[in-house]
Amino acid sequence: MPNGYKKQRKPIWAIVFIALVILFLILIAISCDKCYNSVKDPHFNCDGALVVDSTNIDSFKITVPKRIKFYIEVSGSMNGFFRANKPTDFKTDVWQIVSYYSPLAASVTTLTNDGRVGQVIPLQQFQARMNTGAFVSTGSTKVPTMIQSIVEDLDVSNGEVAVLISDMIYSPVGSAAPDVLLSQYSTDISKVLGKFGNAICLIGATSNFLDNKGNVVYDASPYYYLLIGAPETVAELRNGISTLLDNNGHFVDNIESGFKYGTHPSYSFGIPDNCYQLEDNPAFVGYEPSSNDTCTIKLKINLEKYRWQTADENVFKSVFQCKTLYGSKVQVGDVKIETQNIVKSELTRKAIAIVDLKLFNMPQDADVIEWSLVLPDLDITRFSPFLGATSENDRAKTYSLENFLKGMFYGGVVNDTLRPNYILVSKKS
Repeated sequence: MPNGYKKQRKPIWAIVFIALVILFLILIAISCDKCYNSVKDPHFNCDGALVVDSTNIDSFKITVPKRIKFYIEVSGSMNGFFRANKPTDFKTDVWQIVSYYSPLAASVTTLTNDGRVGQVIPLQQFQARMNTGAFVSTGSTKVPTMIQSIVEDLDVSNGEVAVLISDMIYSPVGSAAPDVLLSQYSTDISKVLGKFGNAICLIGATSNFLDNKGNVVYDASPYYYLLIGAPETVAELRNGISTLLDNNGHFVDNIESGFKYGTHPSYSFGIPDNCYQLEDNPAFVGYEPSSNDTCTIKLKINLEKYRWQTADENVFKSVFQCKTLYGSKVQVGDVKIETQNIVKSELTRKAIAIVDLKLFNMPQDADVIEWSLVLPDLDITRFSPFLGATSENDRAKTYSLENFLKGMFYGGVVNDTLRPNYILVSKKS
């Protein structure tokens, strides 16, 4: 090497800079390779987290009412439940229900013959008067007027819920043109409820029905609990009253309108097979088709805020819907419904549908499962034995019930449609 020649060295900072650039490029490459959402589905980000907005936040929370107002019809058509000193399933169930909720309701209000608010009776006096036949009457029933009176007497904004106990038989006897009034019944009901604009729930029950000599003429005559209030509080009371009736073997069904259920069902997951959940996200990664063609996701859907029929396994299977968005196949495997209506001696409903979603034949590195519930809002199958009465004297059925049910949904007070939910599945891990 000639004298005076020195080897040129790159400054140490330049070497460090080059190394950092190379590391940065490697990290970018790894990051891009790790993008779980390779199909670029808009519901998830690259990290597999659900994109949260107002359309997928569950805002519906079942809430205990601050006050319950019980109303009871005392018209002539109710006499078979009220016979003096005679036990009936009706008396047993009504007293159990008002007693359980007595911390929220100190009295029961009767409704007069014209459907207006009548006497406010303390609970202990109510029990005695009901048992001794003091409510036996010759009056007729004007259901639209009864409901209008209740709505006008109710303060929903302060957490009040009304419960009307009635056979729901519309019999405008002695009114001007009663046949005409009956033909307009659905419209009258829809006007009252549409103006009210909140939630209502009709709970069906049965009781033995007695003639004026105390003989049982019907073993299972229908009557009802009509709940009126805000959706969150009506749902709480619906579950409680339905539980008490069901425990006594007298529950039929419940149907409701005006419910704002929130944007989607709340849910969680169990342990999957051939994939693993990405933290708390509705995303499952590490799917290995080479070892097992099927990735099984155990989806747990909370059903307690919906009408009870949804928790029937056969009904649930008909209302649950799912599909993939990017070409994979998905099938519904086992479905199990777990229900519990009493927790630590409290009427607290728990209802969970556990659904095995089986995904296979994934053509890309990722796919998205879209699932939803189409609620059975208008299904009146379990009320059908009580429809079609040609006379109010047919106490195996409920005269004019079909007209009332139509009115429930004619007033524009319909239940919210649930939005779909999404689950990301990726082969990357």
